[in-house]
Amino acid sequence: MRFVFKMIVFPFWLITAFLALMLKWTLNLSAFVLALPMLYIFGCGLYTLYCREWLQFLILLVAEFGCFVLIFMGTLIADAAERFSGWVAGL
Repeated sequence: MRFVFKMIVFPFWLITAFLALMLKWTLNLSAFVLALPMLYIFGCGLYTLYCREWLQFLILLVAEFGCFVLIFMGTLIADAAERFSGWVAGL
């Protein structure tokens, strides 16, 4: 009976493992894609700080924080998918 259950769960495990792998690859790619705009926003933020343009600096700070939150949330989602895949494999 246990073997039949494992045969039923196996396709779900494959799907979740594939999803976790794709999320991890997408996260790595998006981190490389977001790195350049984040560096540019940081440089512009330093320039607006030097010019004492406080409102523009605040807008750029919020944009930088938003990019950071995007990467952080992607990491959380990829980690949750990997944990779920491990949980399904452990059944």
